[in-house]
Amino acid sequence: MDLKQMLLDTTDQQNHARWTGAIYALRDLMSHMQGLLKTEGCTHKSFSEDMVQYVGEELKRYKELSETTEIGKKMKEIGRNNGT
Repeated sequence: MDLKQMLLDTTDQQNHARWTGAIYALRDLMSHMQGLLKTEGCTHKSFSEDMVQYVGEELKRYKELSETTEIGKKMKEIGRNNGT
């Protein structure tokens, strides 16, 4: 296999993983929203507040997960060294 094909395959695998992850995340979000909408007494405000909290918690969780990968650790280190 040549270098060009290896790079194309790597890019394809990364895109597949990214987009598959997005599909699962959006399905989970949709399921959470459907559950809220079925809740007795759910108002626009309570729905919005819950969604903001839920999305914030999920973002934090995924950020922590991404920082446990080798590339995530390296990027975090680079960020600390460069003040970002």
